[in-house]
Amino acid sequence: MSLLEKLEKTDQRVIYILLFLLVAFPLVRPLGLPIAMSPMTTAFFEGVDQVKPGSVVVVSFDYSPASYPEQYPQSKAVFAHMVAKGAKIVAVAFWDAAAPFIDSAFKDVIGASKEHPKYGTDFVNLGYIPGSEPAMASFGKDVHATAPKDYYGNPLDTLPMMKDIKSAKDFAMVIALSSGTPGYLELLRQIQAPYGVPLCAGVTAVVGPGIRPYFPAQVFGVIEGLAGAAEYEVLLARYGYRGTLAAPMDAQSLTHLLVVVFIVLGNIGFVLRKYGKAK
Repeated sequence: MSLLEKLEKTDQRVIYILLFLLVAFPLVRPLGLPIAMSPMTTAFFEGVDQVKPGSVVVVSFDYSPASYPEQYPQSKAVFAHMVAKGAKIVAVAFWDAAAPFIDSAFKDVIGASKEHPKYGTDFVNLGYIPGSEPAMASFGKDVHATAPKDYYGNPLDTLPMMKDIKSAKDFAMVIALSSGTPGYLELLRQIQAPYGVPLCAGVTAVVGPGIRPYFPAQVFGVIEGLAGAAEYEVLLARYGYRGTLAAPMDAQSLTHLLVVVFIVLGNIGFVLRKYGKAK
């Protein structure tokens, strides 16, 4: 039996062990493999980086715990970028399950930052607003009527930052962290199109193909999945941001390489056997 034939008949448990080792090793000892930069991620970063200090940016959390591994790193990176630029942040969730992520992500960011935005002055958490797309339309038309109180029960009128924020016309940008419906598409219809507010999005990898036709005409930048979040972390390093995705991306790259190697060897063995050259 030839070597290639032996490889074709490799016990699946051997492959699983190799996969386990290739995932575990970089997590324990990151390799720092280079990360190719997507034009969509670069456009996202460059667009957000143009935000002027004091501008009001809405960050919409529209994802579930199932998308947490991909989108929570995006959330933290976006908040860190906003803090670095001195922007004022209005965070909102149109998915009920996403509301707790806002508070968690911001605490993670300000805990690692020298700049601590003051709540009510630089940052406001509106929490979950029920109603799906109609709620987005109402939010764009009248913020105070749609969300009279914040996540913690404070009346919006008592928060200094919200006194001059009445509608979507007062937003400098909308960042949609979206894994489904309602999400970036509904925000395009209800905020970006009627009010002309620039919109960018962080999405899961599976949602990525659906958003690409909107880039760059309607969505000026996109962070796509875990890979996009890792790229964004690399770009944010200039602001001293220390991300958490280098090791997972190393593991992903190595496992992809292993899969490619086995596919190539399997096909070579098949071709040689088909033509009677495999011994």
